[in-house]
Amino acid sequence: MNRHLPTPGRVVLVLTAACAFTAALASDAKPAAPPAGAAVHGGHHYLLVDEVEDLSWDSARTRCEQQGGHLAVVTDAEEAAFIAGLCDGRYMFLGASDADEEGRWSWVDGSDWEFTHWMKGQPNDYTGSEDYLATYDGGAWVDVDGSGDDFWMPTGYICEWDR
Repeated sequence: MNRHLPTPGRVVLVLTAACAFTAALASDAKPAAPPAGAAVHGGHHYLLVDEVEDLSWDSARTRCEQQGGHLAVVTDAEEAAFIAGLCDGRYMFLGASDADEEGRWSWVDGSDWEFTHWMKGQPNDYTGSEDYLATYDGGAWVDVDGSGDDFWMPTGYICEWDR
């Protein structure tokens, strides 16, 4: 047996250590700055992205994260009013879902689910798969499917940066 060739266990250990080191480096990286033109409220930055082709809640979440942010999280009435003004009547995805457990809503950033701004009769899980949060008339919240082309589906989303 050649002592210079690694055994399979050593190869896995080396690769695991290399991946862990790379992940640690990535997590220590500075978050991306909010884009120019993002609106500021309460020390956070918000960017409305509208008229998106092939939109889904998952793709919106990914796009926000790729820019160093997350889908918007709304934790009080003042922020809800700000978001409603930003949307200006447009139908936008926000950063909450009950996809993991029906009726148990959670924010993408882990914030406590305490404040709500549901439209009357919502959430209703009308299609049986309405697991994603969106704004609607006047900024009130509705639950919607994660994707689709129906008229009640959001046309965009709002990204938020916590600085």
